[in-house]
Amino acid sequence: MNTAAFRAGWASGLLGAVCLLAGCEDRSPAQPSPAPVEVEFAVAERVEQAAMVQVAGVVRPARRAALGTRQAGAVRAVLVEAGDRVQAGQRILEVDARDLEAVVSAAREQRAAAAAAWQQAQRNRKRFERLYEDELVAKIRLEEAELAEERAQGAKERAAAELAAAQVNLDYSVLRAPFDGVVSEIIAETGSFVAPGPPLVVFEDRDQLEVEAGIDQASGTRLTPDQMLELEIDGFDRVIAARVQALLPALTSEQGEAATGTRLRLSIDDPPPGLAPGMVVTVRVPDDEQVQALVAVPGAALIQRGQLEGVFVIEADAEGQDRAHLRWVTRTTAASDGSRARILRGLAGGERVVVGDVVNELQDNQRVVSRRRAAD
Repeated sequence: MNTAAFRAGWASGLLGAVCLLAGCEDRSPAQPSPAPVEVEFAVAERVEQAAMVQVAGVVRPARRAALGTRQAGAVRAVLVEAGDRVQAGQRILEVDARDLEAVVSAAREQRAAAAAAWQQAQRNRKRFERLYEDELVAKIRLEEAELAEERAQGAKERAAAELAAAQVNLDYSVLRAPFDGVVSEIIAETGSFVAPGPPLVVFEDRDQLEVEAGIDQASGTRLTPDQMLELEIDGFDRVIAARVQALLPALTSEQGEAATGTRLRLSIDDPPPGLAPGMVVTVRVPDDEQVQALVAVPGAALIQRGQLEGVFVIEADAEGQDRAHLRWVTRTTAASDGSRARILRGLAGGERVVVGDVVNELQDNQRVVSRRRAAD
């Protein structure tokens, strides 16, 4: 490389460095900003409602049966599995009862023999009646025949009763579903020896569910029978209604010790799919003496991202251009009509919120062109 070329290259590099440090203007064409997105908005409305006291409760089946047997013996067959839905009267478990089967068989033979003896005694009584009418036998012989028939009839009835008792004992060796429901737990296994009394199968009616919750005395006195309360359950995107069934004294604790307080029992008349015994719920008990300020927005304004809920609030920037800003909020519950949601924190009355399916496509701070929703 000659000296002139070297000096020219060095000067060009130096000029570029000086231009970079001095902030020389870039003459390349600017990238156009994205076009605003057309959206509809609704105005957040300030509302007031009675303050809520939240208490924790547990879902329980309205009917629950722990089935056992009156007969000792080995389990011959378990005919269902935990979680199976069965009908009333369906066979669930059988205990080996071959000894009872033998007793029933012998009782049937005895009843048959007693019935045959009674029929023979009837025939003898009728024969002696004819002979007595023809004056061929004394009256005492007829009376003896009548007495023999009565004894044979008594023996027949006793044999029938003994057969019925044996059949009842045999029936206890088979466990049947007492009502339509779900097998919750199977304690016994095929081949294991069982004794009379202890439960072998736990059976639940999950079509009718209840909630039991401990409640403070002041909140309990404000409730009335058949009053409807709201339940919130993790994993369910809607509020569940429950009816106040009773307020019961908490006389004993789970450890059997003396306890104080009140238990609230609620009935869920129409349980949603997926709700099962053992789930923990939050019961919302209204406190009419205190008022809580909330903000109501259409349910179509809410977006769900993971465990968070938010809305896009429309605000004007420094240039007067509307932009959609993502705002995380805390929701209390949906209104009774299910079309609006009530916000406890994160939003103020009078603010504009984006509504519709477009909320799932917007980005934070995105430019928008907004118009008020006609239904609002």
